[in-house]
Amino acid sequence: MEKTIRSISIMESLDNDLKEDSEIRGLTISANVSRILYEYFQMNSIGLIKKRKKLNLLSTTKQK
Repeated sequence: MEKTIRSISIMESLDNDLKEDSEIRGLTISANVSRILYEYFQMNSIGLIKKRKKLNLLSTTKQK
């Protein structure tokens, strides 16, 4: 079954890379996007936690 990406992307080459990677992994495109996002947030979660703490600290000091 031919899978179609139903979205607007910045570059057609990104669509093609995503489609090819999905076929190699045996995943649907949406499952592959979920996998990519999960890995990204796992790798960057420490940075996000630090940013949140910094923002909370800033908002607390501004309120005083």
